[in-house]
Order: sequence, then C-alpha cells, then structure tokens
Amino acid sequence: MSLDERLKYAEMKARHKGKTIPWYKKLWGKILIIFLFFLAMMIILSTIYVFKEVKRIQREGFSTQNEEMRQAYLDAVSGPSGYSLGSNNPKISIVQFSDFSCPYCRQAALEIIPLVNEYQDSVKLTIRDFPVHENSIDLALAVRCAGEQGKYWDAYALTFSQQDILLDTGAQLKADLLAWAEVLGLNISQFETCFDERRYITSIKRDYDDGILLEIEGTPTWFINNYPLTGYYSADKFREMFDNILETMEIEEGE
Repeated sequence: MSLDERLKYAEMKARHKGKTIPWYKKLWGKILIIFLFFLAMMIILSTIYVFKEVKRIQREGFSTQNEEMRQAYLDAVSGPSGYSLGSNNPKISIVQFSDFSCPYCRQAALEIIPLVNEYQDSVKLTIRDFPVHENSIDLALAVRCAGEQGKYWDAYALTFSQQDILLDTGAQLKADLLAWAEVLGLNISQFETCFDERRYITSIKRDYDDGILLEIEGTPTWFINNYPLTGYYSADKFREMFDNILETMEIEEGE
C-alpha cells in the first residue's frame, strides 16, 4: 500500500471512529443524561412530598373524624337540658337513661336520689327517658307534665312507688294518671291538657334516639362522667365509686 493509500485509509478510519463513539460520550448525550438525572430527582422529590402531604391529610382527617365522633358521643350523653338534681358545679356527673316501667329502674331510684342528696356538693344527676315498655311513653309524658308544675321529682318518686299499679294502657292508664295527678296536688286541667297534647313527646323521642345512638341495651344505663355502666348498682357500690373518683381528683389537683 502506497503512502497516499495509507493516508486515505487512516483518514477514513478516523471518520468511522468518530461516527461510532457511544451516544453517552457525545456532548448531546452527556447533556441528555444530566437532564434525565435532574428530571428523575424532581419526580422522586415530588413523590415524597405528595406522600407526606397525603399522610398529613389522613392524620388530620382521622383526628377531625375522631373529634367529631367524640363530640357526637358527648352530645348524645348530655342531650338537651332536662331535669337534674344535685350540684350546679359537679365533680361527678351522672346521666341516667331510665324507664318508669322498668323494675330495675325502680330499685335504682329508691337508692340513687338519697345518695345524690348526700353528695349534693359534688354530684349531679340528670334523668333521661328510654321508654321500652308498652305504657312507658305515657308515664314519661305524665312525669314531664308534672314537672311543668314544679313537681317533677315528686312525680318521679310517686311513679316508681306506684309502678305495680300503673300497668294499664290507653284510656284506663289516663284515668289512673288523673288520680295520680290529684295525689301530687297538680292543677288537673293543666295536667290533662299537657298530657293530651303529648307536649313533651319530642323531648322523649330525642332521649330515646340518643340512647339508640349510644347503643343502650337495657335500663337503667348510667353515664358516670361520660363512662357507661348498665344495670342496677346498689347505693353502697355507688358510694364506693363516688369516693374513689373524688379521692383521685383530689390527688391529681394536689400534684
């Protein structure tokens, strides 16, 4: 091969070598790699940010949901203002869902009222209606109508004491309740109008609906500082409970 041929061959080889340089070694390839690297980093950082935001939203959502559920629970326990006995600034708040035809509620009523009076500086009792027997709604209406004349607690006690007598329904029960109203010294005309109008049926229904929301399964059901208890509790058991709660509060206040 002549010198001229060798030079042409070398020139051709150099041109061919330039054409076969890998793309990533070329300037445009290097620029593309740098661009793709930054694009990937942006995608990763964006994904991390979105993931964190989703977690934050979920946490805040769950927190809000839990708070809403808690408030709904507390609203269902306390309900609208009703008839209460005891302290105006209680350390122990008792909400009782009761039925005037329930024998366990009668047994509880005989003991809880004197006990609340004993702890009247610390304890508040609120009665709410959860009527489940056939004549329970009418009895609850009658007691509330008596309350309209300032005789709620007298009617409350009398109804439970005469529970075995007030077993009728319909017209006969109304006749029994008119005699019951006379014993209480009520204005009979006013009482009868209130009862016939079923004036407090909406409030009783609200109590009952709240009880269903709280999944009450029987009466009496108690909420002691919003903590649920179901069934009859003796005065001694309640007294022990009250003393423990008050003692715990005193210790916490002293710390």
